Amino acid sequence: MEEAPDLSIHRMRGTLIWMTSRLLYPLLLAVTLYIIYAAVTQGWDLKRALWGYLFGLLVLLITVERLLPLSPDWGMTRQSFWRDLKYLLSSGVTIAAVRTGFGTLALWLSERHQGPLASASVLTSVGIFLVVFELLQYWFHRLSHEGNGALGRFLWKVHLAHHLPDRVYVVMHGVFHPLNALISAVLIQATLLILGLSPEAVFAAILLIDLQTMISHFNVDIRAGFLNYVFIGTELHRYHHSADLDEARNFGTVLPLWDLVFGTFVYRPDAAPRRLGVDRSAGYPPSQQFWQVLALPFRRSPVRATRPCRRPVAR
Repeated sequence: MEEAPDLSIHRMRGTLIWMTSRLLYPLLLAVTLYIIYAAVTQGWDLKRALWGYLFGLLVLLITVERLLPLSPDWGMTRQSFWRDLKYLLSSGVTIAAVRTGFGTLALWLSERHQGPLASASVLTSVGIFLVVFELLQYWFHRLSHEGNGALGRFLWKVHLAHHLPDRVYVVMHGVFHPLNALISAVLIQATLLILGLSPEAVFAAILLIDLQTMISHFNVDIRAGFLNYVFIGTELHRYHHSADLDEARNFGTVLPLWDLVFGTFVYRPDAAPRRLGVDRSAGYPPSQQFWQVLALPFRRSPVRATRPCRRPVAR
């Protein structure tokens, strides 16, 4: 007896989901490392390779995400896209600097700046840069969630725009308040300039940062296994966006190193948060209220106490 067409299609889809879940991320990481190796050893035009890589990665991830979403409820909609576009445009200079244009700028600066790592190997330079950058970024990110006093409230209001959406997908990885994007750009730029990485090392570091920031917001059932102890990816960062304060940890961007050191590492294989976003009773403006969200850091609004991580801000 022939197998029913619907059952055959279901099985094929199940196989495709399984293969995507286990193989896509390791393959992307391997391809990224190969591109870095080829660009360094074969003298590629690094600026052109950077832009081509970012465009290709974005198109691939969006396509897979649309075809095989982990949760349809967490996917991009027409309404959420237009909301995201507002934040992306409002952060034009700084977001572009961090996500695309700044990679080119960093390459240009590295060609004219000799620092302690200027003559080090690409592997050594990138390793040291990621450890130092991640330490600075980790504490900035953690203080944005858990900081006390006026500074803590200000940092949370600046960072809040990224956590208001109750959906996590590739495009929304760039949804930030312009001030948040500016601080992130300064952290990357200052670390690159002080350490004085070679152009090839800068290229490698930017590719790894962009891969991990995009894949960490990927609405696909990625199972990275032991790689979750090496890089921050989908399984770890999804919990950072959890509406449950007890599991909304994982403050790293590329490496989970400092989360492991400081006890904020959350990894639950084969599980996902029940709900994403923030506490709906906390009085936050909806993410669609663009101007209200951008104005939050500049308003002297009362803030009531709460548990660490998600600080309520009264409207």
